[in-house]
Amino acid sequence: MIIPIVVVYQAFGSGQVGTPTTNTSEAQANGNFFACGDGPSRTETLSQSEYSSLRKLGEVEASCGTVAAKNLMIFTSMPKDTPSAKKMAGEMKNQLLNFQKNGVKPIVVVEPDSAWGLVDFTEFNTGFWNPWIKAYFDELKALGVTDEMMGTWVPFPEANLPLWNHQNARPSDFSKAVNRYLRTIKIVFPEANGGVLLNSATYETDDFDWSDGYYISLAPFVDGLDGSLVDTFGIQGFPWMPSAGEAGREIFDGREFINNPLAIEAAEKIGTKNIWINTGTFATKYAGASAEQVFMPAQKRQEILNTILGEAVVIKESGYNVTINIFAEDKSSTPEATDWSYWASDYTNSEHLSVLKSFLNKLRESKIESSFFLR
Repeated sequence: MIIPIVVVYQAFGSGQVGTPTTNTSEAQANGNFFACGDGPSRTETLSQSEYSSLRKLGEVEASCGTVAAKNLMIFTSMPKDTPSAKKMAGEMKNQLLNFQKNGVKPIVVVEPDSAWGLVDFTEFNTGFWNPWIKAYFDELKALGVTDEMMGTWVPFPEANLPLWNHQNARPSDFSKAVNRYLRTIKIVFPEANGGVLLNSATYETDDFDWSDGYYISLAPFVDGLDGSLVDTFGIQGFPWMPSAGEAGREIFDGREFINNPLAIEAAEKIGTKNIWINTGTFATKYAGASAEQVFMPAQKRQEILNTILGEAVVIKESGYNVTINIFAEDKSSTPEATDWSYWASDYTNSEHLSVLKSFLNKLRESKIESSFFLR
């Protein structure tokens, strides 16, 4: 059980951090607006992929006229036996081959979930799951996957959120589990990269009220990590607002929900100079209930993205290489009921897409890498 230390939320002024020097119309006029990245668009090949994430990236690049991101986040789970390990490896092999063909590196988030249900952190640390994890990577190797194709693997994400089976675990159990998983990868793929991802706000393991997080040090979760296994530290944070008619405090400033001091402290303890930020903004929230639904205009999304950029710039100026992974899936029809995407059905004619392209342009100018989760 995590026993959080209460930290008073800070209220920030209205001044925007990292505000673009040009607005959308000015950027369109000077021609830089469409420079989402360095390099030509890969739309022609991306649009033919069997994977929707790559096709969606192709849509963004078609609108940009340039490359939009060199990395994509994907998710996987854990095998429960050797047959499932081999089956899962076969499916992952196809995706990794497709990514390589299109010049995209994966960020593979490995959720502690399986066909049996959620993986208990303490049980995992006994070595019970090791044979099947090893069988999974052995099969990937046998199927022709190379170290270069592996990208970055991030096991046990968001261990300070109340999502997983860790009610009886301590923060130190997270680092032990990550070390065990990444060591298994390195046996088979010694050049593969490893990463971790923690939420900026920490919650008690049985508290699902998203306004109850505490911005406290993440050191207890990273103190035991083997720095030789972890190439990059990830911090996750998203804006939040209550439903229509509900009282509550809005969280719209990246200085709060990204919280660069927490990221820098954790990366320093691990000994890595690479930090990635998993974040995004929503167009619609509480989409499943019309009485509760709230909408965010494109201009407000741009303001929030500017504060995220401000946090990334601070981290970069502190001596770190920074990547921002933009969560951009429309989850309106899921229990989450949130649209994180930046385009309407006609993606070429969306004010929200213009905001995204402007943000990508600012990342390019700031020499900050971009990445996406798309589906």
